[in-house]
Amino acid sequence: MTLREVVRRVLPAPVVQALRERVITPLSVKSMVSRQPAFVRSLRRALGMKPVLYHFEVHITDHCNLNCKGCAHFSNLCKPTFADVSEFEADMKRMSSLFDVRQIYLLGGEPLLHPEVASFVRVARDAFPKTRIYLMTNGTLVTKMTDEFWRALAEANVILLADSYPIGLPVGEIDRLGAVYGVTVEWTVPREEFFKIPIDVAGGHDAAASFHTCRGYNNCPIIRDGRLYPCAYIAFADVFRDRFGIERGLEVSAADSVDIRAAQDGNAVLDFMLRPVPWCANCDMDSMEFYTWGRSKKSIDEWTRDCGPAERGATG
Repeated sequence: MTLREVVRRVLPAPVVQALRERVITPLSVKSMVSRQPAFVRSLRRALGMKPVLYHFEVHITDHCNLNCKGCAHFSNLCKPTFADVSEFEADMKRMSSLFDVRQIYLLGGEPLLHPEVASFVRVARDAFPKTRIYLMTNGTLVTKMTDEFWRALAEANVILLADSYPIGLPVGEIDRLGAVYGVTVEWTVPREEFFKIPIDVAGGHDAAASFHTCRGYNNCPIIRDGRLYPCAYIAFADVFRDRFGIERGLEVSAADSVDIRAAQDGNAVLDFMLRPVPWCANCDMDSMEFYTWGRSKKSIDEWTRDCGPAERGATG
């Protein structure tokens, strides 16, 4: 019996949840914005060097073909939406001028649904010659991809990162294709549980506390339409609001993101990303929970805590 199993059997469930949220996670989850001490960031600024942004994400498609329960990008709620290559190229060049980026995730949605996915791979590499770039997929379409797709990954040295969902993926065949084409294939760590940070339509939570606790959960910088957001919840809040007819609450303002096309200083953008934004008050971190993977029923309670009649009425 593992230590984890012993803890679960001995301690009450609320205590286990509290330990996970308050002790274990803060020690194990690293920031996706910056992993440099403040003095290092200050020194780079004084020397006129570009700031280091550890990670950012960008959608190739907003929609997905898998329909996962509680998707943090709301991809199972999105209408088919395909990124434009020219706009993507402009944003990649702009990010490259602002930051020294350590890793980039090209994802969705399911990026392999885009008929021009190979072009996005090449454009990203041209803009970031030295950055570690991942193309993240749910794995369901990998074995159907063309030679052009595989050649683009190989030539651009982009890693194919497949999610280890419990859906019977042909892991051996995907690994074999990677070896044949000279493409690095990596897999996410198999997980029994996924996290849910409940969205509170009424808001009112401590934004700073939510931001501090979030760290590497949802706090992953993401670009949408030329703006850099702290997380996908905020970037795609309009999708959530439209799907559930929310007329009041969860509004996103200019104070919740940065216009990278207008930004003149990467340090100022990084400073912004290291602080909470107003929308963080909609995240109920105290009610965070874990659940097993499953198919979505597209019910609002997959993203919110179980609420009473008065709160449900606020969703319109």
